[in-house]
Amino acid sequence: MRRLALIGAAIALGAGSPVSRGWAQQPEQVARKQVGNAAPDVVLVDQGGRRFALKDLRGRAILVAFIYTSCHHACPLIFDSVSAVKGRIRAEDRQHVAAVFVTVDAEIDTPEVLRAYAQRRGADLANTVFLTGSSEELRHAWEAFGVKVRRLGRGLVDHSPLTFLVDARGIVRYRYYGELLDTEAVVADLRNVLQSTARQRNTDR
Repeated sequence: MRRLALIGAAIALGAGSPVSRGWAQQPEQVARKQVGNAAPDVVLVDQGGRRFALKDLRGRAILVAFIYTSCHHACPLIFDSVSAVKGRIRAEDRQHVAAVFVTVDAEIDTPEVLRAYAQRRGADLANTVFLTGSSEELRHAWEAFGVKVRRLGRGLVDHSPLTFLVDARGIVRYRYYGELLDTEAVVADLRNVLQSTARQRNTDR
């Protein structure tokens, strides 16, 4: 019942939210999809103003999501969903897991703004990265991941609510569609990815 209540709340919040008004109504989208392709070679700028490549996290399982800081409805749900998944991983495995949040608002979300957002949201920057960049760089990242973005006005962006699970070898294993992740399913996928990586490490020794 609690799960159903959370889903209902997410739908109510998302109904008037730019992130969901357009893309989330596409009936062909599925909530969870296996992928199997190499993650795009994305290079952007992190919350500290440093150049950051997604491959810099090779060796860790990564949850990659797309949000923007001036969104007060769907994006906080996405952030909290990813954080909830990370929180369910065993303490000894957390060093092997990272979260990456890519902005969909190049105009407002500078490194300074992302850093302040991370502080407000209580993000652990030891295993969480917020990324921005030029309009061209971000557009490349969005297109590479298949994220549709439409700017409606200053601080108002319509974008597809996608989250990706990338394994330690840089392979996108799953794509999740929606503002509120199915925590149990994503945690199970992440644990399987971590176990597979551990087995591979043991084989390589």
